[in-house]
Amino acid sequence: MSDELLKYLLVVLLVIFAFTPVTLNALRRRRENPPPMAANDRKLYRLWRSDPEAYARQYGEMDKQYLAAQEKKKNSDQA
Repeated sequence: MSDELLKYLLVVLLVIFAFTPVTLNALRRRRENPPPMAANDRKLYRLWRSDPEAYARQYGEMDKQYLAAQEKKKNSDQA
């Protein structure tokens, strides 16, 4: 009985140690709020994560245009 309990305990510990970093990373990413273009493109997301200033220099204006177009679309749908 004790050997089986030890085996189950080891398996549970292995599962906890294996999935804790993955789960914490997923929760951290869920709280992030990337810019619209970075949210839909892996390459831009990586650039935004590594160097937000470089991302803003290269794609900040396009993000602003995208958000303005979305607001315009939203306002025209409501009217």
